Amino acid sequence: MNDQLPRVLIVDDEERIRRLLLEYFEDFGEFRLTTAESGEAALQALAEEPADLCVVDMRLPGMNGEAFILAAGERGLCRRFLVHTGSVDLSLSEELRSLGITEKDVFFKPSDVERILLRVREIVEGGE
Repeated sequence: MNDQLPRVLIVDDEERIRRLLLEYFEDFGEFRLTTAESGEAALQALAEEPADLCVVDMRLPGMNGEAFILAAGERGLCRRFLVHTGSVDLSLSEELRSLGITEKDVFFKPSDVERILLRVREIVEGGE
């Protein structure tokens, strides 16, 4: 495993979606990938090794996606976030916007994994 590659954490309670994103991103060999099924598990994983980017489902059991993002951002455990949600009525709170999340960072399920990958690349390469 190449420790120089950007670390991406996928946080989703649906195993099928975690696996879809993980396997698709793995095909390109550009990232060190990890997954978590809850916000709590993701915070624990990030405490062991922070990430460059987290792809986060908003509807998580226990701690929801927004609470996870705010906690991880406040603790400096993840540099940037993408939102991956089935909530079609999602609007970004001021707190999420303050962490640099914009409409370009929100993907509604079912979403095109290629579009998500392109945005992940933009962010980790610093192209915003």
